[in-house]
Amino acid sequence: MEEKISQEERFLKARLSREDNQRVVRRLLAGTPQRSPQQDRRSFEAEEAAAFYDEAFRRTERSLAAASERIQRERLLAASQWSSLESHPPARRLMMVRNDARLHHWGLFDRLLAQSREAAESHAAAAAAAVDLAELALAVAERLDPEVYGEERVCDFRTEALAALGNARRLAGDFAGSRLAFSQARIHLEMGTSDLLGEADLLGGLVKLLCDLGEYEKAGRSLERASALYRRMGDHHLDGMAIVQPDTETGKEADKRQGATG
Repeated sequence: MEEKISQEERFLKARLSREDNQRVVRRLLAGTPQRSPQQDRRSFEAEEAAAFYDEAFRRTERSLAAASERIQRERLLAASQWSSLESHPPARRLMMVRNDARLHHWGLFDRLLAQSREAAESHAAAAAAAVDLAELALAVAERLDPEVYGEERVCDFRTEALAALGNARRLAGDFAGSRLAFSQARIHLEMGTSDLLGEADLLGGLVKLLCDLGEYEKAGRSLERASALYRRMGDHHLDGMAIVQPDTETGKEADKRQGATG
């Protein structure tokens, strides 16, 4: 026996005559609370906005998942590539990084930058190695594809590499090269994402250089700016720190006494 189909179902399936359709519509409307056009419009707009944000969140989740997978792949690739690069002299390594497009990815940049910072923090004898590694990181950052990583993020990466290079050169005694690297880092910082941590780290390295050069007033201003940036991020490790200028008068008196007794 054929199953009986309700008029509402037949209406939805476009199987009723024109007159039957009108009767179904009248009956459906009779059972629906009356709403003003303004209420209907607000309800429609709310539903449309909710659907838009739901899709936006789903796109963001998919994008983050894809980015996370790419990061893991690039880090694994960087480990393998560095094991091959490490055995070559610094000059050859730099040439290979500049000319081999397979090495131009964030994973290798991140590894080289981390190793440069680690070398700079270890001991003075590692300063030359820190410089070499920072130069490699910069070479990669300069060749990253903006279409893949975004133009502003690429500028952030270059800022990080140049700041690391400036600090490594300072430790190696190359103050002119250090100042140049920090100046270039500032230019790329202004073209980047306005990353607070990147600027704070850059200023922290610059403070040390300015103190080494005896430019204590500039160092003090940079320290104040760096402290303010760290505080905005909830980091207070620079609070209370100040630039202490050497007592030049005491130094002069000591020189005079030494000259008098010499």
